[in-house]
Amino acid sequence: MNRIELIDKRELLKSEAEGIISAAETEKRTLTAEEDARVTAIGKEMDGIEGQLAELDATLKREFQNRGAGKKGAAGVEKRDFSLLRAISDVANGRPLSETETEVIEAGIEEMRKSAQPWGGQIVLPVSESRGAIQSTVATAGMENVQTDVLGIMSALRKRLVLVKAGASYLTGLSGNLSIPVYSGSNVAWASETGSASDGGGTFSEVTLSPKRLTAYLDISKQFLLQDSNDAESLLRSDLIRAVSEKLESTLLGGAAGTSTQPAGLFNVITPVSLTPSWDEIVDMEKTLEDANVYGPIVYLVNPSLKATLRTTARGMSGSSTSTGSSGDITVNTTTVNGFIYEHDEINGIRALVSNSVLADSLALGNFSDYVIGQWGGIDVTVDPYTQATKGVIRLVVNAYFDAKPRRAESFVTATV
Repeated sequence: MNRIELIDKRELLKSEAEGIISAAETEKRTLTAEEDARVTAIGKEMDGIEGQLAELDATLKREFQNRGAGKKGAAGVEKRDFSLLRAISDVANGRPLSETETEVIEAGIEEMRKSAQPWGGQIVLPVSESRGAIQSTVATAGMENVQTDVLGIMSALRKRLVLVKAGASYLTGLSGNLSIPVYSGSNVAWASETGSASDGGGTFSEVTLSPKRLTAYLDISKQFLLQDSNDAESLLRSDLIRAVSEKLESTLLGGAAGTSTQPAGLFNVITPVSLTPSWDEIVDMEKTLEDANVYGPIVYLVNPSLKATLRTTARGMSGSSTSTGSSGDITVNTTTVNGFIYEHDEINGIRALVSNSVLADSLALGNFSDYVIGQWGGIDVTVDPYTQATKGVIRLVVNAYFDAKPRRAESFVTATV
């Protein structure tokens, strides 16, 4: 068994023993002979697992030190950071994971456990923003050229999501279903000097987020796995982030209905109005939010095809009519375009963000701080060296758990051509 399998077995044995003891305590009795024998056997088996883990740790430490000892002979310090590329290569080729890789993966597994989500891949990436680099004194002349930001996967994912750029809240480290309270506000009224105060209590409701599995895959060549550079590592992480973010946002900014396994798209939650498009319709969308007392950081999210249309759609026209004077002179009608709907990354002075994830020929306007994205656990990566083996390709199957909803539906308005 590898380290992860041993840890899982230890946890299962521990749960079994605790269950036997708890049952006896609940029934206010002592353990039966069979139960006592089983608990004793579990204790011995767990001791054996602890010994195997200690032996694995010692082996990994020796291997890690030997890797450095084979380098240049001058005394120095070798710095090793987690490398996703190296971890995938080790798994694909059946090599033992290094101490650094094992530590990071165990941190990811621990996050999955805390969030009560399953995992099945050989690599589980934690959502923690940073981890200290492991250093060991070895006979080497300098520092190994490695990626210095140990993980940073989730930070990069947030930066890529247009919803987060628009102001959406992104929550991590969740466990179980998340209920977010929504308060409608208070009722306030004038009263006479001695008059009774009216009930000022608003109403509470809640929005519930529950984990839903997002799965995607990407293929990388076996030749690419042979690379050992910062650029190759960066490219792999970028591709992983792109696979997750594109699948996530195309769903959240789509029009599909929500199910027990998939979040509802914003254009399903908020029924789109019909768009010609025209300047009057844009103004009406903004008026809808103002009538609902929605203020704050209002932002447009626009599909690229609709952006192209809005860049050539005039706000209005002005000009002079054709007329003939007494002397026979003719004044030719002239028309002037008074600006276009989409100009300088703005619509009517409101910031506009463009994304292919937005439903085709559609746009959304709203206060996106009232939109919440939740993530449970880390990112589970299964390394599959077999499915595409004849093509010399390794397939990475990625699983992560997300959900997202508006906290207040009135904070948004959507439109479709």
